[in-house]
Amino acid sequence: FLAATKLLLRGSRFLTRDPRRLAAASRRELRDFLLDQGLEIPQSATLRELAELVETEYGVDARAFGLHATAARFGPVRSAGEAARAMRRDLRRVRRGIRRELTRGERARGLLSLRSLGLA
Repeated sequence: FLAATKLLLRGSRFLTRDPRRLAAASRRELRDFLLDQGLEIPQSATLRELAELVETEYGVDARAFGLHATAARFGPVRSAGEAARAMRRDLRRVRRGIRRELTRGERARGLLSLRSLGLA
């Protein structure tokens, strides 16, 4: 039940075509994923800071995600849509990379964590 609730909540964030909102959703998605893995992340962490944290903690290259997400969020409107599409691909790649670095137990603990829901 908990895992399904988290998946529905996270998926609903992406029910928009607005590149700015997609960038905010991607930032929150990565932040919540990292919180569930037990990392301490300030609410104010920027896209660049999240990307650096991923690289430091897991050795996963997240620079492209940070660049595309920043362009989608703050770049010119005419190029924000393309940046948002690239950002979504990058987010999937980053999450896969992090998962490869985690043990099954760590992945299970993250799935059942309440931290991203603000309940822990």
